Amino acid sequence: MCIDMGDDRRYNVLGVGMVAFQREHGDALTLINVMYVPIQKNNLVSVAMLEDKGYDVVFSKGKVFLRHIAMG
Repeated sequence: MCIDMGDDRRYNVLGVGMVAFQREHGDALTLINVMYVPIQKNNLVSVAMLEDKGYDVVFSKGKVFLRHIAMG
């Protein structure tokens, strides 16, 4: 399986799994079907996917804030 990136390159996906992020407040945020692309030096999270899952995503002063709409 490959993934197409914004730089018009294709990268091999070596695995698909689950990742949990510990948030400052509340329960951990668990993402499923996360693709492992070893050549990537940075983690990429789809803002559109988070919004589809019911999260507000706010970028402010170098930080990202998530709030689940149903949970407040």
